[in-house]
Amino acid sequence: MSTATAASQQAGRRAKDAPLRADIRRLGDLLGETLRRLGGERLFETEEQVRLLCKRLRAQYSLADERRLKRLIRSLDLDEAIGVIRAFSVYFQLVNIAEQYHRIRRKRYYERHTPDHPQRGSLADTFRRLSATGDDCAERRRARMQEVIDRLEIMPVMTAHPTEAARRTLLMKHRRVADLLAAFDRKDLTRREREQLREQLATEIEMIWQTDEVRQTQPTVLDEVGNGLYYFDTTLFDALPTLLEELERQLAEYFPGVRLRDGAAPIRFGSWIGGDRDGNPYVTPEVTWETLRRQQRLVLRKYLAAVAELSKRLSESARFAPPTEELRASLAKDARELPEAAEDINRRNPEEPYRQKLSYIYVRLENTLRRNRDLATALRIESPQTLISTRPGLPIIAALTKSKSNAASVYRTGDELWEDLRVLRDSLRANRAVHAAREVDRLMRQVAAFDLHLATLDLRQHSDRHTAALDEITRSLGITPSYAQMSEEERVAWLTDELSTPRPLISPDAHFSDETTETLNVFRVARRALDEISPRAIRTYIVSMTRNVSDLLAVLVLAKQAGLWQWESDGAEAPRLLTRLGVVPLFETIDDLRRAPTVMCRLFENQIYQRQIAAHARLQEVMIGYSDSSKDGGILTSSWELYKAQERLCEVARAHEIELRLFHGRGGSIGRGGGPTHEAILAQPPGTVAARIKITEQGEVISSKYGLPEIALRNLETTTAATIAASLPHEDIDEQRLAKWKEVMEQISEEAFAAYRRFVRETEGFYDYFAQATPIEELQHLRIGSRPAKRKAGSRSLDDLRAIPWVFGWTQSRHLVPGWLAVGTALEKFLRQSPRANLRLLREMYREWPFFHSTLSNIEMALAKADMRIARQYAARTPDKKLGRRIFHMLADEYERTRRMLLAITGEKQLLDNLPVLQRSIAVRNPYVDPLSYFQVELLARKRACETGDEAKCGDIDRDKLLYAILLTINGIAAGMRNTG
Repeated sequence: MSTATAASQQAGRRAKDAPLRADIRRLGDLLGETLRRLGGERLFETEEQVRLLCKRLRAQYSLADERRLKRLIRSLDLDEAIGVIRAFSVYFQLVNIAEQYHRIRRKRYYERHTPDHPQRGSLADTFRRLSATGDDCAERRRARMQEVIDRLEIMPVMTAHPTEAARRTLLMKHRRVADLLAAFDRKDLTRREREQLREQLATEIEMIWQTDEVRQTQPTVLDEVGNGLYYFDTTLFDALPTLLEELERQLAEYFPGVRLRDGAAPIRFGSWIGGDRDGNPYVTPEVTWETLRRQQRLVLRKYLAAVAELSKRLSESARFAPPTEELRASLAKDARELPEAAEDINRRNPEEPYRQKLSYIYVRLENTLRRNRDLATALRIESPQTLISTRPGLPIIAALTKSKSNAASVYRTGDELWEDLRVLRDSLRANRAVHAAREVDRLMRQVAAFDLHLATLDLRQHSDRHTAALDEITRSLGITPSYAQMSEEERVAWLTDELSTPRPLISPDAHFSDETTETLNVFRVARRALDEISPRAIRTYIVSMTRNVSDLLAVLVLAKQAGLWQWESDGAEAPRLLTRLGVVPLFETIDDLRRAPTVMCRLFENQIYQRQIAAHARLQEVMIGYSDSSKDGGILTSSWELYKAQERLCEVARAHEIELRLFHGRGGSIGRGGGPTHEAILAQPPGTVAARIKITEQGEVISSKYGLPEIALRNLETTTAATIAASLPHEDIDEQRLAKWKEVMEQISEEAFAAYRRFVRETEGFYDYFAQATPIEELQHLRIGSRPAKRKAGSRSLDDLRAIPWVFGWTQSRHLVPGWLAVGTALEKFLRQSPRANLRLLREMYREWPFFHSTLSNIEMALAKADMRIARQYAARTPDKKLGRRIFHMLADEYERTRRMLLAITGEKQLLDNLPVLQRSIAVRNPYVDPLSYFQVELLARKRACETGDEAKCGDIDRDKLLYAILLTINGIAAGMRNTG
């Protein structure tokens, strides 16, 4: 690239970013005014001193400047330090809002000014490329596209893992700031209007400054449920039909004749919040029930609002838009079933059949909502943060009362509501009221997706809990050996026999320990939810740490005790299996991923499980875990083992004529399998997506991906576009070259795995360094989730630490080790074997293999966000100085090795040269993150001095205030890095 071309491109990028820079300037100026007015001139001057010193250190490192900065920070008392820390933290909140809004601005720019070159990753961009590729005739391309559209099933699954650092109170203020930034873009603003907008922005910033960003209490599971519902309420409910309208519009443009079938729901949502009980003792059966009830309450309220709005607008008269016979019959049926409402409806809306129908729909929805309120008292809800430890656990569930509502006066399924709306819409269409019909169609699409439950709640529990429950049950029944003592072959044989017989294993009034009672109650709640909430409320039960066939059959035996697995017979034919719960294995560690195809092959060959598969339309879901596999084997090996597992699982499924849906348990950060979703889907092994994908949306990224309506729409669109593209045949694959690339990847992965284990498992003091050089111990005080950070309280081992705090800790200390460790060693060893030839080969793989390109791109992003100069500050303040120096130098060498290897493969001069927008964003952010890191290092040193009894350094310091200051730095760095765990 010539110097002139590079300069031209840089000028173009600066022009694109000019509105963003203006927003940041405006927000920064208003924050400065707020600091002066509310914090005083000294606070503002101190903040400016710290900022300018850090900026100077970034421009050119100077030991003298760094010492000056440290002296300044040490000279501040805690109150002064807290003020400066908050200034930088609030600044990042505002910058993040500005960057998010700028994404919306750029999307609109593409749509207005470059219709022939749509935004990358959009449906228009994807369909334009797909319609122009391949040697097939247009008719064959359309047929293939129709097949994919007919099969399309995308399910983002919301989780609440303890990684969302921002409070919902602040998120709502952030949205108002974004709305005000949007208002500033209006070209016709008067001077007075601009002044008013500036005043409103100042008001929001003042409120943000005076709002405590650190939670004072630990959130309950139901608090987390409320946080999740916020996004459905504010963005997702309305974004979905808009996306489907765009999908149909682009299909009509590029694939004429291809369309969504009526009633299709290619995108539905799932949730783990209130259903994921693995490692979280606060997710009780009672909490799960209340979660489902609150989800239904929200979606019913959304439908009521939508129907009320339609009723205001659809004033069509029977004289000008006569109802079809079908609509007349439907109204007559409504009048019979709702006689109390009929008279008032007919009197209020005579000769307005469309309003009459909407009024009946409204009454039914109100009745259903009233019934939902009755369900609140159907289960006794104890405090969600305390375990139910009373013996009457089973009767609690058994005592759930049936609703007294007349079945005809409420909606029992979403299909009933959808059908009522269809009759209304078809009558409008018959009268050529196409625009009015389109408004009804929008609500129909929402009903098809959200049903009466809003989001399908996955249940999840560790396999050990099921083993313990069945062991207690078999002991109580005198079965020997008891379940825990059986071999795997004996377990499978016994479980198969139990599933083959209609009789229950235990009597309804049997009593067990609290833990076993709770395990059984989960299935009873699931049965009630399917009966009382929606048949789609719960579809799957996920088994964490699946290692054997028995881990899955055990769930079905427990489900059988709640009536979720039943044999039905009318005496004339062979018994028919009614099974209402899918069982999903979760393969998490490297070893588990390697064994997964064998486990599933044995499961599919089990005769009784074949009946389960047949009852579920021969569809099997399998979940693969990115977080734990990455913690277990490192990012490179984890990525490769996940790739291979998907290929082999699909082969096993095809061999047994079973449809496979892969559930990707991706983290939000790169160290837990995160990264751009669009690229990740396109990088999946060919043939494994097959128009079906389920993917977790972690708590740490939900606000950035779904907090603003336009951003939510963009994320859903890119996910949909990538899923469609990945599901079409890959005709340009050279199998011979791909086989060679896989061989190379296997070799590199083996070396990376060995090197990672040497670093993490075999290096003496590695975990101690992690504990001392990161704020891992302080994270537990941040109160960002209901789930404990460790599997075993008080444990100091890597095995018992969850993947989330593992990544969170390294991110806070700017190491970002999980995103790159062992990669450089593996690549360097491969290159040494034949430097020129192997470098050519790796460059070819990077250019032409989406998997390898995506993997290295994610590693490159982690390297770019890491900062070993700042990380050295954490290492220098470890209590064990010798340990700190030894481990840090080892990590710094590996970081540099990995950086060097990636630049050689990508051909870049600097990290992220190929992603200049992200490169600039990190460069701009670093001088503002650095102060928070220097403060955190100093405050951690003070806290640890107090803990070791060093009175000279500790003195009479307020320890609660000290911890509070540290938590503020954690929040600020999380906002600045745009990553937690």
